[in-house]
Amino acid sequence: MSSVDTRVLATTSRMPFAVDEIRKFGEAGRHVIATDTFRASPGSHSRGARDHAITPAPTQESAAFIDAVIELIGKYDVNWVVPMFEEVFYLAAAREKILAAHPGVELFFPDLDTLHRVHDKVSFTQMCKDFGLPVAEPVTARTHDEFVAATQRWEHWFARAAYGRGGMDIITNTGPLAGESSVDAIVPTADNPWLVQQYLKGVDRCSWSVAHHGEIVLHSTYEHALTIDDRGGIVFESVDAPETLAAAQKFAKELNWHGQISFDYMKTDDGTHYMVECNPRPTDGCTIATTEEFDTAMFAPSNLVVVPAGRKKAIESAVLRDLLMHPSKLKSDLHAAKGSSDVYAGKHDVKPLLYSALSLQHVYAYRKSLGMDRDKGETLVATQFFDVLYDGSPIEV
Repeated sequence: MSSVDTRVLATTSRMPFAVDEIRKFGEAGRHVIATDTFRASPGSHSRGARDHAITPAPTQESAAFIDAVIELIGKYDVNWVVPMFEEVFYLAAAREKILAAHPGVELFFPDLDTLHRVHDKVSFTQMCKDFGLPVAEPVTARTHDEFVAATQRWEHWFARAAYGRGGMDIITNTGPLAGESSVDAIVPTADNPWLVQQYLKGVDRCSWSVAHHGEIVLHSTYEHALTIDDRGGIVFESVDAPETLAAAQKFAKELNWHGQISFDYMKTDDGTHYMVECNPRPTDGCTIATTEEFDTAMFAPSNLVVVPAGRKKAIESAVLRDLLMHPSKLKSDLHAAKGSSDVYAGKHDVKPLLYSALSLQHVYAYRKSLGMDRDKGETLVATQFFDVLYDGSPIEV
């Protein structure tokens, strides 16, 4: 498909990897319509986006969001829909409705059942075991008593909500996040269980892939050279890890995956890459692929391309924030970011960086909507996507 024929609707344009992909689409000559729930979303102001639009919030106004997407597809003659975050679940729930209105549109994401299987950490962990992939032995807790009992199985343990994301809804008694939450405050249910596992020591690694009908065509593995508040990464460096490619290929083949898919791993000292979780969408691994690699993988896939080790990208505003908040980390932060280029500020495309600051108004909207104040201690990560999250609940579209 030639670039002049491709019209991409990119949803949830606020995320750093969304900014990156929108910019790359534009650099390759694709016509991009970037959408989000608020006007200051950084990706909507990239030069890569020829048009932009505001939609209702997928999480709170699911049906209205889908209606808006259907309208935009028609208005701009869209032939590719590429979700950037968990709005993918709402789009997948409405797949038949969207295709009924626009039969020829390419929906670059799997069906809802497939998304559910990898998003739920309980079913994902079971799949890893079924596929023969290494995973820390899990215990599923559906009541508070079961949760307490599970934490007593190991001296060092780590637990997560089945549908938690972005470093939220976790608790551990080991490492930098130990003591941030109380065991007494965790109340799992049958619909919202928690997964408890032995705490593994090692290096966090992540991968991102583009797959077409079960075949991986572009793959990157990266480490977080620097993180924000011990959660999300803000400096990303590509590494060589054939283990992550093999794992991604296994999932893609078994699930006939069509779309973007990302995984988190824990690499222990013996080199084992333990599976941690799956994000059925793009993540920051896309930022270390070139425009040509990405565009080819999306629209003219041929041979597998693996991003080589040694590339580095950074969210430089977040690095600066970390330096200001933790002056003692000056040397280590600068070392971590050395040699990187900024995700938000591309060549001749600096508006996303400006709007990443202006988009803080969305943080204030989040606080207001939940009646929060600055003393509540909620994380910056949580404020980024409260209106595009999916918690496993039934979707009405």
